[in-house]
Amino acid sequence: MSDYWSDRAGLAANLRLLTREGKWLAWEDRDADPDDASSRRIAGAKTRVEDTLSQALHSTNVIALLGSGASFCAKNATVKRAPGMADLWHAARDKVCEGNLFGHDDFDNVVIDVIGSLPEEGKAGDIENLLSLCKMKLELLEARAKNQKPVGEVAPSDSSADPVTVLKQFIDKAESAILQRVDFVDNETVLSAHKALIQKLAKRAVEKPRVRLFTTNYDLCLEESAARIGVVLIDGFSHSAEQRFNRDYFQHDIVRRATSGTKADYIDGVFHLYKLHGSVDWRRKQDGVVIRSQANDTEGLKPVLIYPRSTKYQEAFEVPYLDMFAAFQAALREPDTTLVVAGFGFADDHISAPIWSALESNLSLRLILVDPSFVPVVRLDAIGAGGHLIDLEIGVQRQYQKRIMRLVGEGDPRITVLNGRFEDLVDAMPTITGESDRQRLQMRLDQIRDFPA
Repeated sequence: MSDYWSDRAGLAANLRLLTREGKWLAWEDRDADPDDASSRRIAGAKTRVEDTLSQALHSTNVIALLGSGASFCAKNATVKRAPGMADLWHAARDKVCEGNLFGHDDFDNVVIDVIGSLPEEGKAGDIENLLSLCKMKLELLEARAKNQKPVGEVAPSDSSADPVTVLKQFIDKAESAILQRVDFVDNETVLSAHKALIQKLAKRAVEKPRVRLFTTNYDLCLEESAARIGVVLIDGFSHSAEQRFNRDYFQHDIVRRATSGTKADYIDGVFHLYKLHGSVDWRRKQDGVVIRSQANDTEGLKPVLIYPRSTKYQEAFEVPYLDMFAAFQAALREPDTTLVVAGFGFADDHISAPIWSALESNLSLRLILVDPSFVPVVRLDAIGAGGHLIDLEIGVQRQYQKRIMRLVGEGDPRITVLNGRFEDLVDAMPTITGESDRQRLQMRLDQIRDFPA
């Protein structure tokens, strides 16, 4: 990340609000210049954003969509961290050429074959484009081999040089590297922002629908954070010894009921979690059943992930992804709903299009969108904290982001667009007052754990 964001703590003061006038407004107020009689005090974005976030948390329905950018704030003492697309390129390159005496030739030769050229020395290419082209070429080669192979022909015993075999091995190794790279969360990972998000949302009234968390991330940031806090995630898996996925489990809830009584009380701190692109701890058995496991594929279990490539839209129609996307689209259509989007770059049309469609049709849908790339980092580096207003540059954003920003310019009050990071937004979120007895007990227990034994 750029110098501007590097080592910058997650604070609400880092946020900038997009105004109807096409300006990025700083968080704090700017006082009038005492040496300039014509200058006036300019209000910052703080009050407006805090009011918007307060109303959002009290909406009937609250849903959040977290993309890869939301995981960058997770920190490890080791070099393990949330990978960007460039990291995945380098990881795949190293994995494919593992043990290769000739450097990275095995990887580079495939890149030249399917793309036509290598990226500049020391730079990463587009891993999504590479895997997409590899899959397309593999399908063509398999179709050609099937059509050309005479009936009854026996395949040669040594197929190591066969183009189909070479490409299959390349894709398998690249996907294996991606799976390893995104599995960076353990019980020592610092997840301050994720924990804070869950803690703040957990204080909503239990009478309201459960908060639904949607994420395109494969990692376990949300699951690990929830486990540390003691909240329950309903994620479509059973509570049996072998946890199996079944869409019906999203219709279940957690209640507290006395053994001898008939009254059932909804417990607080329950969320619905939908992992739109799969998870590092999902595996598909040979019979097609999806279970929770991190075993490798030598045991007949295959990872359940939608890897970065252009066929993500088609793969989203498979189980369990189809159930996740159906729930996402249904949630966007519900009345009095707030959608919070952080770390998602709107590069996936199969997710971006339903959001835009809901904005067109659901008049009670409110959108809070935060991303650190709306204002180019070179401008932030140049201006620093002193620039109170920064002009909006339409053109550096993706298609749906531009449409959303133009709605802001037209005065659509449902939309709040912020330049900043996931952790900055979480810091800006207000804490809902009026904790339940169980929440107060959990807070006391957390305080006790901070003291040495």
